[in-house]
Amino acid sequence: MNELFTEKIKLALRSCQFHIQGVLPYELFEDISSSLFILQNKGVLIEFIILMENEMKSIKTSNTLLRVSAGGGQLYTLLNHKNENSYFINIDKKIRLSSIEPNEETMEDTYSKLTNGIIKFNSLKLKSNPVLHKSGCPEIIFSASKEWVKAGDKINLFWEVDQAQSVHLSPQELSLPLKGSIEVEINMDCLFTIQAINENLTSEKRIFIKSLTSNGLNFSVQILTNNLNDYIPLTSHPEIPFHYAIPPDCHIRLSWEADQMGILKEEKWGELPVHGYRDIQFNEDTTLVFIWKTIFELKKINLYFYILREKPIPELSKEEKTSNFLFNIFKKRH
Repeated sequence: MNELFTEKIKLALRSCQFHIQGVLPYELFEDISSSLFILQNKGVLIEFIILMENEMKSIKTSNTLLRVSAGGGQLYTLLNHKNENSYFINIDKKIRLSSIEPNEETMEDTYSKLTNGIIKFNSLKLKSNPVLHKSGCPEIIFSASKEWVKAGDKINLFWEVDQAQSVHLSPQELSLPLKGSIEVEINMDCLFTIQAINENLTSEKRIFIKSLTSNGLNFSVQILTNNLNDYIPLTSHPEIPFHYAIPPDCHIRLSWEADQMGILKEEKWGELPVHGYRDIQFNEDTTLVFIWKTIFELKKINLYFYILREKPIPELSKEEKTSNFLFNIFKKRH
């Protein structure tokens, strides 16, 4: 089970998901602590409920709780959890990866499962106690209206700070009041940090905003013919994307790669991994229909393959052949 959760933490980092919310036992929390610190350095917002036994916590557990809390995460502890039998992690508030699902790659009914997970998290949160770091250290509540946006969109940042003499927002280098909001235009990936200072004590909270600049899915085509030793790239029509002219009897390697999480399907092939390739061969003009579903929208992407065929040379009549023959003789003499 520990390896399962560790893999989910790695998946969050590898997939650029920037919010982790979940419930887990404190023994597991110790095991994944190093991965959590890496995520925090990347600007990941962490919100965990740690299920504790009614006994003394180890020094390692105590230090881990305090370090994650002080580093910008929000942690809660919950005692007497013997009746709790479902521990889960929500990644980026979009995709629920549950410890009790038989297939970790399953994403069907994602939103309903996620809703149930958030309801459970919030109900446990009411019974739990927040982990507070050093006494007198400023307390920060920091959130964003959106964490994934299209390039050029605007978001709102909200904050509320207690026990602080000064509050600063980076990278804008702004001095802030103890409570407020600000509208920001997002044109690239951006890590926002609020720093609150009270005498010699400093607290920080960070939020990473992901800016998406493409449709999230890129295709590449390679072909192999009898005259080639290896596959060579094939580009689409310069003025018509996703339209490819291919020689007859060639082998095609179609590759695709996504730069965000989503569900990819082809009309005839069914569901596909978001990174992969397929070797195919066409005997006639063919259209492949891909359905690409992300947290923003549903896209339909068609790839068109046209087979190049030589036009037959029309057969000449006897009169035309004789005429051409006499014309060539006359041409040579003059």
